[in-house]
Amino acid sequence: MVCLGAYLFWEPSYGGDPAKKRSPPSRSAGSGALAQAVSMSIRPAFIPRKGLRLYRAFAIVGALLGLAASEAIISIPGVTDEISPSNVSLICVAVGSFIGYVLPRMAENYIVVLGPPFTVVLGYEYLKYERGIDLQELVEEIPQIPEISDSVLSGALLVMTTFVTMTFRMHLRQVVPIFLSGILSGGMIGNGASIIQTSSLPDSPEEIELQFSIVLAVCSIALQSYVKFYGKERGIKKKKARDRERRLVKRTGDTVITRCPECQEDSPHRVVTRKESARGVELILNCRGRNQFDEVCNFHHNVIEVTSKG
Repeated sequence: MVCLGAYLFWEPSYGGDPAKKRSPPSRSAGSGALAQAVSMSIRPAFIPRKGLRLYRAFAIVGALLGLAASEAIISIPGVTDEISPSNVSLICVAVGSFIGYVLPRMAENYIVVLGPPFTVVLGYEYLKYERGIDLQELVEEIPQIPEISDSVLSGALLVMTTFVTMTFRMHLRQVVPIFLSGILSGGMIGNGASIIQTSSLPDSPEEIELQFSIVLAVCSIALQSYVKFYGKERGIKKKKARDRERRLVKRTGDTVITRCPECQEDSPHRVVTRKESARGVELILNCRGRNQFDEVCNFHHNVIEVTSKG
């Protein structure tokens, strides 16, 4: 429990660089499309493709439960006559790991999709029976506007409700994995440490460690939220700064448009070398411009790089 809780305490992929290098496309377009089709058929859409630690941790738990279930299945008379015990264990571990890997994503989808309507229903029930506030009676007291018909009003409310629901789901899908991993991390670390300290499992709900678990869960949620949202924004800023520097500072192999003293044309030049001298940053350029006979100029000359400030 402590190890899994520590594993779920934070998610390192949230702070990754958004400009990661993608794998190069395959040389054959047909083979790439065929491989993609095979991948989609083998790995259906409901299996999460982003391997968050939350899914991997549940896969480990599912594999352990499958291994425990395999012992009960092996003890059934007649099972080992058809399949060897090792194969039974492997099948149970594979099935348990698969179910554990898919289960948190299914729970996430249920929370995101069913969360808003359940919140509305439970909120209405709470206001009506706990606070004595009936929203239907309040709506009936709103005066009717003659310029707005019932059909126009219902259509506007439908559009507004759809927009708010979709926006809420979009943000909810980003924060639900953080809250799930944070709550599970705090609960497992807090109660796992308590079990290690007392050398016994809790016998009643009163013995469950709540205060320490809540503190750890809040810390985990705060850390993951900070890394996910602030780290993503910081990565975007770093990428823009690198792109800006790439445009201003020319390196070896880059291409720059400048006037060639040989062909007297504003033609593309390839940066051959770049070195610092007493006069500044000196570039040796190779003119790649072509004349009317499609011949490359291929003239080498030096320029001093000047970067604008402000």
